[in-house]
Amino acid sequence: MAIVYAVGLVTRKNRPLSELGLKRGFIKDFKKIWYFFAIDAIIFQPLPRMLLVAYLFGYYPQLLQHITGRVATDFGGAITLNTALLGILTLMEEVVFRVTIQQRLSCFVGTPTPIAVATIVFGLAHGVGATGILPLIVLDVAGVMLDGIFFGIIFAKTKNLAVTWTTHYVADIVGIIALLTVLAII
Repeated sequence: MAIVYAVGLVTRKNRPLSELGLKRGFIKDFKKIWYFFAIDAIIFQPLPRMLLVAYLFGYYPQLLQHITGRVATDFGGAITLNTALLGILTLMEEVVFRVTIQQRLSCFVGTPTPIAVATIVFGLAHGVGATGILPLIVLDVAGVMLDGIFFGIIFAKTKNLAVTWTTHYVADIVGIIALLTVLAII
């Protein structure tokens, strides 16, 4: 729905595709934000911050149940399909939260407020339908919001949907691999 809305705004009002974050210059824009990419996708994702906090507060068994409920732990033939689906889902999320919410709001109130609003909605959307005990859901949503802040800053700096989507996609892949690795060790 949001993709149809965003594309409709551009096509009906004869606006440039850059309003959708579709523009050239991926490498140039990536060079502007590589450190945000590295921090979010390479440093934060492999760190099992949720596991550490859950262990410290005694929620470790419930966290394992929460994680296995969210992540398919089967490495069989479905891994290619899952990575393709993850690519589509992360692209849709970036169109909804960065292009539709953040960019539209930034026309009216500047940059920090739209990043905050898009991040809060992004985090809460990931909490819908979550199962488990409340502290783990809050911890999970907080981690998603932390990622959302990075994605929002990257989009604000580049206005390039491809750069933001790539960061989001790689971060999710690295995060899933890290979680599956931790689960395999346990």
